[in-house]
Amino acid sequence: MAQQAGSLEAFGGISVVQTRREVEELLSHIGKDGLFDQYTKHDISHIVAMLGKLDWLITEETKEAMSGADWLLIVLATYFHDLGMLVTKDEFERRGQSSFADFCEENLMTDDNDGRDYKTRIAELSEEEREKFLYQEFVRYHHATRVANWIEGKQTNEIGVATTLLEEVKRILAPLDDVFREDLAKVCESHHLEDLDNAKKYPVRRYYGATEQEKANVQFAAILLRTVDLLHITRDRTPSIAFRVLKPSDPVSQAEWAKQSAVRAVTPKPGYDGEGNVSETAARDTIEVHARFTDGDGFFGLTSYLNFASAELRASHEWAEKSTQNLGVNHVFPWKEIDTTKVEAKGFLTEPFQFSLDQEKVLDLLTGHTLYNDSNVVLRELIQNSIDAVRLEHGELSVSMGEVRVKWDSAERTLEVWDNGTGMTQRIIENNLLRAGSSRYQDPEFKKQNPDFSPISRFGIGVLSTFMIADQVEVLTCHPNEEKARQLSLRSVHGKYLVRTLDKECVPSFIRPHGTVVKLSLRPSAKPGDFLSVAKNWVVLPDCQVSVQINNEEPVSIGFASMADALESFIRDSAEGNAIELDKQKIRVIQRDGDGFSIAYAVRWNEYFREWTFLDIQNQDDEDEESDPMVGVCVGGIRVEGNTPGYREPTFWAIANSFGPNAPRTNVARSAVDATPEYKRFINNSYEAFCAHVEEEVSLLQSKRGYSLTWATAEANVISADLTSGRPVSQSQLREVVSSLPLFVVEQGEERKSISAKELNDYDAVHVIHSSATDHMEHLLREIPGASRAVLGKMLNRDTVNDISASDLVICSHLGRYDFADSLLLSAWEVSGMVLDNAIRSCKFTLGRIREASRWSRTTLRGTFLEKLQEDRDHYTGRPFQLVRLPLQGVVAAGFDEGETLEYGAVLGDMKYLRPGHPWQSMVDDVLASPLAPHDKELRVTLLAWLISLSFRNRGLAQARPSALLGSLDEIKVRLERLRVTAWIDFEKFAEVTQDVDRLEIFDTRRWSRGYLGF
Repeated sequence: MAQQAGSLEAFGGISVVQTRREVEELLSHIGKDGLFDQYTKHDISHIVAMLGKLDWLITEETKEAMSGADWLLIVLATYFHDLGMLVTKDEFERRGQSSFADFCEENLMTDDNDGRDYKTRIAELSEEEREKFLYQEFVRYHHATRVANWIEGKQTNEIGVATTLLEEVKRILAPLDDVFREDLAKVCESHHLEDLDNAKKYPVRRYYGATEQEKANVQFAAILLRTVDLLHITRDRTPSIAFRVLKPSDPVSQAEWAKQSAVRAVTPKPGYDGEGNVSETAARDTIEVHARFTDGDGFFGLTSYLNFASAELRASHEWAEKSTQNLGVNHVFPWKEIDTTKVEAKGFLTEPFQFSLDQEKVLDLLTGHTLYNDSNVVLRELIQNSIDAVRLEHGELSVSMGEVRVKWDSAERTLEVWDNGTGMTQRIIENNLLRAGSSRYQDPEFKKQNPDFSPISRFGIGVLSTFMIADQVEVLTCHPNEEKARQLSLRSVHGKYLVRTLDKECVPSFIRPHGTVVKLSLRPSAKPGDFLSVAKNWVVLPDCQVSVQINNEEPVSIGFASMADALESFIRDSAEGNAIELDKQKIRVIQRDGDGFSIAYAVRWNEYFREWTFLDIQNQDDEDEESDPMVGVCVGGIRVEGNTPGYREPTFWAIANSFGPNAPRTNVARSAVDATPEYKRFINNSYEAFCAHVEEEVSLLQSKRGYSLTWATAEANVISADLTSGRPVSQSQLREVVSSLPLFVVEQGEERKSISAKELNDYDAVHVIHSSATDHMEHLLREIPGASRAVLGKMLNRDTVNDISASDLVICSHLGRYDFADSLLLSAWEVSGMVLDNAIRSCKFTLGRIREASRWSRTTLRGTFLEKLQEDRDHYTGRPFQLVRLPLQGVVAAGFDEGETLEYGAVLGDMKYLRPGHPWQSMVDDVLASPLAPHDKELRVTLLAWLISLSFRNRGLAQARPSALLGSLDEIKVRLERLRVTAWIDFEKFAEVTQDVDRLEIFDTRRWSRGYLGF
């Protein structure tokens, strides 16, 4: 049917047979080069087996209803869905150009216990195995999106540089039109998504042509692909989707489970008639798995997976059933259960055992310090439950009509939390309040009735926290839908409870007709904290009236109307000096709002530079230095973390709130935010808000405060240093946002302007002039708005360099002064040419885009096992030892052998570049010409660069005496022997070359400064 569909007009004559041959050839390469070579089998046999299962997964009734387009879509999706696992050798070697490093940092080797465990486990692998395994996980995570992009012809290097494969897929599918290819891409990607119920994304009636045979049920194709991939778990292969169950948390166990998979068959279970006999005509809805294991690990891995697969199968059944009933389609998907009784483990007892919960002990754990580690969070849990009830009841009017009251009676040792929220019905009490882990707000029916409501609470264990400090809890609640109010008295988390009904006239008017009072009687051993301070610490933006009353004192209102109000109050309370500066308007708070996001940050006026810079948290009075600064991240107006938004520590004064359906999730204890896409968006919003301030200051410095473009751009680097010098949650996201800031001054002809690292990408080449004249010009231009080097050079009748054309883009910013700007520039550009003119003491550097094959050796030993050579020094200085850069290929140099002094290279920023033809060039050439792998060549050249660099240590800025190294070679050999790399250096040749280099001169304009520490 699929082959015949290819002849339909809508499908351009595509040949399914030819497509299979070409896909088979591509699939045969999966598993080569050490990637996916042990875990799964994804060749054409996998495709054939999947198509075989489709034969019985699709009922006879549905086969008759399916069109040619249906068959073509599901067959092609089966062919292509795992093609994203294919990794060429070229792609692997270019992995640094993708988001691979960020993926490892943000998803695998995270800064938590899971990440640390992961690092320990992969340490068991060799360096080469480790790198391949990690890239394998990167590709596995993205493989569905990769193939979807290839099918649609989208090129993105973020998830792998796979240009060749993209072009191949485009060629194979060229006969198909855009609409069909888009749907094919969606179906291929869908087997790793959870949105198959979305009939808008996966239409059940998609016409590709005018006839019924050219109409397809895209959702049904996606459900079939998902199911058949789930079920292909026979011994020759484990499904790619299994990684979602095991997750990349234990690479060793993943590999072992894959090797020990012993599934013999996956078949439909026979149907049974009403008397329990097998019947050919009875309906079938269950799938049987037949397997025998001799190893427990394989058994556990499979049974865990099948539990997951059963849930997925039921979901697919529900999606298909819903479309059949509501949308009138005839594509039936009957399968909803997986029978695992035929899964055996030889040598083990036939009965499989499983964990059961000791309810009493589990409740003890939940109500002890194990979960929260802080009894003060009891009040937070109760307040946020009340705020949720108030917001749900009053909606947008909660600010004026909603109210939460907290009362503490120290004599009676009772803590009460009152709210005029929704109150609770008997059903809510039974199903949610008294059922641990059952949050009312997560109930599907509740979500359906309140689609726009975003609760703070979502775990359903808040009331349990009260038993951390109380031995008696009373709940009084009133709901409009109930005739009577209800009162519960909870004496123990393990006990039985009675619900008393009360006439509503007998309950306080505050909770009529709706509301709740929770009263805690603290046990004698409980140590109550400062409940007012606790409430202030957590409750920032409640969107309702919240007050705390201590004994008979006047109630104190807590919470704020805006993030700016909150931050200003926190800063004012932090130190007397800050309060004075706020009053004098030397400190001010700025708020920025977005969709579901609000952030406030503080800035301080700098009298000398006339600019607003971020307020450093360290600027506090000495007596307050140990107090915790009230910065942080709020979710739904409740403070969760105490760090500057976007950072792992309090860096500068800022606080942010995320709310609504896209707010990030917190962990159960609400002590941290989970690393989800929503949190990434929140982090990005924070960085963008901070950078917006930098951009505004740069603009105002020029337009309102009379400073030059040169001055303003330099200050952009200074102000943004507060953003780049801390410990960001995501270094990659921060770099991406900061790369849009105007951190560089450039000239093109007589035009002088500021530009960002991103804007530099619009050019093919850029230039840097390193000379004393240009340095002095920049100092002068810093004080003269509107001028440029070119104009100034004409006025002074001075050529700073004689081969710059009007179309050349010249970077005028001083490299080596601002680390982050340098790193942005040099992560995308590298020196491709150097032209020295000693007559005017100038060197022109041309920068080209970084290529796959680098033009230069590495900058440091970091990231290689050779870093052990400098570990002690790097740890002491905090900075990696900077290596001399050796040219490898594609570098042009001129003018270095002219003049009185023989120059062997030049300095740019804080890096020393040797020119082609330097004394050790033949040693570099020997390594590059060897049959070694590219990575091994890189390491050997790096080691040579390190050896040469030793001659510069403590020898001034750009001069060295390499020959002096010869007396230390024996000591150096001992250090290299520890790493077993002595053989990498031809010491005889190195000594022969080096003995003639008594003085190594590298061009540096600082040579003409009296403060220069040369010879």
